[in-house]
Amino acid sequence: MLLGGALATATAWAQPTKPKQVPYANVQDPDCDGVPEATGQDKCPSTLSQMEGHRATCNDEVSGQTVMTRLPKNLKNYIYHEKTPLYNEQLEWLAKLGAARRQLKQIDEKYGKYADMKARDRKVEEEKYTAEATEIQAKIDDLTEQMKKVNHNTYIEFTGELLDAEGNTVKSGVPFRIRINVDAFGCLPDSDKDGSPDMVDQCPGVIGTPDSGGCPDRDRDGVFDGDDLCPDVKGPKETRGCPDKDKDGVPDKSDACPDIPGKVDLKGCPDRDGDGIADKDDKCPDEKGSVEAKGCPDRDGDGIIDREDNCPDDKGIPQFQGCPDRDGDGIRDKDDACPDVKGIQEFQGCPDTDADGTPDDKDKCPSVPGPKENKGCPEILDRASKVLFETGKAIIKPESYSLLDELATMLKKYPDTRIILEGHTDSEGDDAANMKLSKDRAKAVAEYLIDKFIDANRVSSDGFGETKPIADNKTAEGRQKNRRVDMRLTNKKD
Repeated sequence: MLLGGALATATAWAQPTKPKQVPYANVQDPDCDGVPEATGQDKCPSTLSQMEGHRATCNDEVSGQTVMTRLPKNLKNYIYHEKTPLYNEQLEWLAKLGAARRQLKQIDEKYGKYADMKARDRKVEEEKYTAEATEIQAKIDDLTEQMKKVNHNTYIEFTGELLDAEGNTVKSGVPFRIRINVDAFGCLPDSDKDGSPDMVDQCPGVIGTPDSGGCPDRDRDGVFDGDDLCPDVKGPKETRGCPDKDKDGVPDKSDACPDIPGKVDLKGCPDRDGDGIADKDDKCPDEKGSVEAKGCPDRDGDGIIDREDNCPDDKGIPQFQGCPDRDGDGIRDKDDACPDVKGIQEFQGCPDTDADGTPDDKDKCPSVPGPKENKGCPEILDRASKVLFETGKAIIKPESYSLLDELATMLKKYPDTRIILEGHTDSEGDDAANMKLSKDRAKAVAEYLIDKFIDANRVSSDGFGETKPIADNKTAEGRQKNRRVDMRLTNKKD
């Protein structure tokens, strides 16, 4: 941004004409401001050091605008003077004048030695070199007059960055030609007389110091008071003038660990394991962890740190030192025989729905109480296989009615149960006939129970013939056991 408030257009920055002469150098003028120190006239012999590398607000002869830029550090390589090409040309003519005068001197010597030469020849030669010397002197005098008319100030010509009022780069690679406008005594204008010339003074109306860009700096730390967060205590520029004992970039007044180098985002405290938690707040400063676990690792993310977690790879609960209890029955999974179903401690976490002392996984009738000896089923079921039928028929013998009546009474007592009847035979006879007989006998028992007002939806039957023996068919005793109707109770919803 230009100080006038408008951005420079691309056309405003035409490349300056490169001077033919080398950068200005004069042993009588070491600070290259055009006012020789050797004569005692230059009262400000440190012009270059006041300008080199500083941010400057100045008039640019290339764009014709007031701009802000940063001046080069080695200014001697960029300083030129308009008088220099005239002076160099004058030196060339002086050399020629010397040559002409030497020729005139040689004529005197030559004609003095050869006195018999005609006076006319001598006159011709004298007139030639005298005219040449006169013409050369006129050139020299003209150049002297021209040098009187040119600007006595030197100028800087370089390619740099155009800055805005805040010092941010607006454009790079911009050609500049800036005049070093010193007064007759070699001094740059300094309105507030603080030793920082106006063109590089960042606070031109306030007395400051050259080290702080012409701005006030009470603590003399090189950070002017307007930018110094600690204007009365010396501190580096990196922490805006505030002291920083551990040199970690966090000023002591904001540093939670002022004597130990740390990270800026952790208020100056160190973080050895790099987990984003300051060591002073980290329970495990040498192991990466999470904020929730106060800097300690917690692989399964259950809020219990690994070193205190009995199951570090399985998300668990504090009650079991980090071990899981999937079914929430108060028994940790690794001790739970039924980890996905709520159970009781007595049966290692397995349930006992009918509370008959037989866990469901071993209870043949989990919804109906029964003795352990009968695998959790009512004793009546144990006698179900004793239902008697007419030989080779599916007709129930009358002596079995009382047994089935007891079964019907029990089913009424437990209305939420279903009964499944399964008919079986021995291996004697035709396989197909045995299959049909087993199905018919199971169906006969089902119909008996339905006749006793048991809902048909609660009773089902099937037959398996001789395919599921429970004893050896080679013996009469075994065949008798295989001729049976098995009964199973289950929940209505199963």
